[in-house]
Amino acid sequence: MVLARIACIAILLTAAAPVARTAGALEPGTGSSEHSRAISLRKRVHVNTLITEPGTIEIEWGGAFSVGGDFTFPAAIKYTPEGRHAYWGRTEFSASFDSLSSNVDSGTRVTNFSDRVSFAATCVVHDGDKLDVAFAPQVSVLLRGGQGARLGATAIARYDAGRSSAGVTLTWTAPTASSDTNPAGTMDIGAGYGFRLKPSGPLGHLTPHTNWLYEKSTGAQRQVSVFEGVEYQITDKFAVDFSAQHFSVWGGSTDHQIVVGLTVNTGRLRGERH
Repeated sequence: MVLARIACIAILLTAAAPVARTAGALEPGTGSSEHSRAISLRKRVHVNTLITEPGTIEIEWGGAFSVGGDFTFPAAIKYTPEGRHAYWGRTEFSASFDSLSSNVDSGTRVTNFSDRVSFAATCVVHDGDKLDVAFAPQVSVLLRGGQGARLGATAIARYDAGRSSAGVTLTWTAPTASSDTNPAGTMDIGAGYGFRLKPSGPLGHLTPHTNWLYEKSTGAQRQVSVFEGVEYQITDKFAVDFSAQHFSVWGGSTDHQIVVGLTVNTGRLRGERH
């Protein structure tokens, strides 16, 4: 029943995106699918909890619009089973993809579904009063522009103090079959900070945040990107995020994006067993 619900939600997310014609493929590592994954990274570090509340499904969906005319609609579905074990109770299972991705290639607009689908299992290995640590093995299955998959893992640490929250991440991925567009190894180091404006009241729903991301791939120049934005927690189950993303401000080809993201939690599922 739970798997059926997740499948239905995935279909609805894809159907909600505008219909556009299909054209040529995007190259892995150069398309917006690589950029859009930073949205989840940024929010997870210091705004959202490390994993979805056990027994609930969380859906992230948004739009990222580049000043150059490219755009993408990244989506993620996350589910944490309810239980008493690290692998079944403290582990969130997630799938992420671009429900629609569009860019201009040689004067022609190319619009497609995501060039990859990524899966992760985020396990909280330390749940402290202020410090939380998680480890997330992950796999990205390439759908176009490359062969095989990318395998890796992310280590996440988050520290909460009052209305402030900060975190760091370290990610390493490698391909099953490397190519010019699918580098042999990629390392990301991220850091972020968020601050809820007030303990309660209207301003208590607002959390400004900022992030920094360092990325280095085999045979490529290192890239540093920065992000800033604000999340509005409308209710306990629904939030909207407005952000600006500045990719490769040092190294690589600079890209500026405006991002609007939605986060919805379904609440506790009926029929969930311990």
